[in-house]
Amino acid sequence: MSSYTDFYLGRGENADWIGSLRGECYPDNFLAVPPARLALTATTEDTFRAAVADVLLVWEDERLGQGYRPELGWPWPWYSSHNSSWIITFDPEDVAVFVTVGGGVRWHRIDPHDPGFPEGDDPLGPPDINAWLRDPAAPPSVPMPLMREKPATVGGEAP
Repeated sequence: MSSYTDFYLGRGENADWIGSLRGECYPDNFLAVPPARLALTATTEDTFRAAVADVLLVWEDERLGQGYRPELGWPWPWYSSHNSSWIITFDPEDVAVFVTVGGGVRWHRIDPHDPGFPEGDDPLGPPDINAWLRDPAAPPSVPMPLMREKPATVGGEAP
């Protein structure tokens, strides 16, 4: 089953989308593929940006899926990362890498010396799955930029 990951610089509605992955987007793979691990452990924006650019290419070479560069446009049919499996960002204000999940209600700071994702019951995900299905971007989900025009109604209903 495919999963999806979006990479950003910054957090919030003004974050800058810098690429996406589709395929085997699982924490073990992020930690095993060198440029993905480098992105997770980056301590500078330049390192994060370069690592993401590399992983977008390497992901296909490793037969883990596809990488999507920003110059090709937003690759997903949904309007924001709130439907993606993982969202990974480097926040220049905090000088740290953070992750959350689609519909996530909080960010998890990655320790560059011991990178890892939250374990156990999903502490990042939406507390009310039915509310998330109706509108993945509704509060308490973390704010994300809109990449496509948001439909008048969401959750599978026709606009």
